[in-house]
Amino acid sequence: MVTAAFVLDLSNSWLGGVNYYRNLLTVISRYASDDIRVKVFLPKGQDIDVFRDLSRTVEFVYISFPARWTFPWFVRKLWMKFFHEDRFLARLLRRHGVDVLSHAPDSVRCPGVENIAWIPDFQHKYLPEFFSQEERSFLDAKFERIAACMDKVILSSGAAKDDFIKYYPQYKEKARVLRFAPVLDFDLPKQVNAVEEKYGITGKYFFLPNQYWKHKNHKVVLKALHLLKEEGKFVRVVSTGNTSDYRAPAYFAEIEAFVEAHGLSDRYLILGMIPYADVQALAEGSLGYINPSFFEGWSTTVEEAKYRGKPILLSDLKVHREQAPSKGVFFNPIDAEDLAKKMWALWRQPTLHEDVDVLKRRNEAALQKFAQDYCDIVQTSR
Repeated sequence: MVTAAFVLDLSNSWLGGVNYYRNLLTVISRYASDDIRVKVFLPKGQDIDVFRDLSRTVEFVYISFPARWTFPWFVRKLWMKFFHEDRFLARLLRRHGVDVLSHAPDSVRCPGVENIAWIPDFQHKYLPEFFSQEERSFLDAKFERIAACMDKVILSSGAAKDDFIKYYPQYKEKARVLRFAPVLDFDLPKQVNAVEEKYGITGKYFFLPNQYWKHKNHKVVLKALHLLKEEGKFVRVVSTGNTSDYRAPAYFAEIEAFVEAHGLSDRYLILGMIPYADVQALAEGSLGYINPSFFEGWSTTVEEAKYRGKPILLSDLKVHREQAPSKGVFFNPIDAEDLAKKMWALWRQPTLHEDVDVLKRRNEAALQKFAQDYCDIVQTSR
């Protein structure tokens, strides 16, 4: 039995990250509890409602780090900066019998335990225009330290592993791929009508559940809808997700302005942040998904479409090809006309539903593999 620790801060606004950890902890609890004991360390005072149903299988430990500007705080920060070690956290982990620090929160080691980090992607290398020079320098330095200091590095896809090896070839033996698989609720059909009524949705729609980061490329969908409108063709898209992007604070206002200027409010519905259960119900009720992103480390949207048996229109990226959805239709993410044609072709097709039991078995197999892959990473010695 290996005891693995996660040190999380749920105040982080990255909802995708919170959902990732919830999903991973659920999978470990469900399929690997005989091999891995999980302890989650959280800052005192944080609410664990998002993990409430895991409290019987996961131990949650509240911790207090040295207060800012105190002498212990300065000592810890200096030690981390110059020696790339967090001895405060290391003592805490050893006191709780931890063997492995999984998805290490910083780019420094905790002596006495195995250190495993996670790099979701190298987006700043491919789309530097979406990052400030300060952010690019920070990420370069952080990933360099991770590669040098950690015992293993988890990458979200084979494409991300290839990038890691390209940038840090001297550390290629540390790279491990852990492909995410989603935990899905297959009882959602009972809730779909009520959720659609709640948001005033009638008839068919495509589903676009991406946060409004600029690289998620919502604009190509709006341009495609405008082209279809000009041709007298009605297609509707329902969008959910956080509407803020701190790197491009004007982006969402531009989206709203485009919708208003081209009269698309009945064709492009913006719901913003809604409960996760509602997101899943709308996904189930949709004709199919759209993911127009310019970059992904590994797309949760694509995985959900695969295991719900839904069609998905997705940008032609290397990682999307790796995910290989059986009902995927690829398009050029800068070509609105290409997307419009494919949206209309899919819109006109009859809706076909796969057998729910088949979908459940497929998802179950993917989750078991996700759990086994994680076990192999954690249990295999360096």
